[in-house]
Amino acid sequence: MSEGATRTPDTSLVKTAWIVLIVGWVIMLVPIPFTGWIGWLVAGVGGCVLAIVNLVRGVVGIGIAQLLCALIVTPIVYWIGLAILAIFGASVVSAIGAAG
Repeated sequence: MSEGATRTPDTSLVKTAWIVLIVGWVIMLVPIPFTGWIGWLVAGVGGCVLAIVNLVRGVVGIGIAQLLCALIVTPIVYWIGLAILAIFGASVVSAIGAAG
């Protein structure tokens, strides 16, 4: 390989990483107990691993954005999901109390 040749980065996992992050975030927002942990594993762990793989493959800008989203946005979405679960749970408890 000559010195003037540049290697093109492998972008085959870019879309997959974004899909994993978004699916994990959606799972976190479902108001069912313990789906937050499942979403955390999918978005937090899976998103970080795929972002690191993208960084190693040479997709630096997108890989850093995915890693930051996995590390910063995932906890925010988790707390939003907990708030949704609390509101949903409170409304179910009040409906049961009003019916009884």
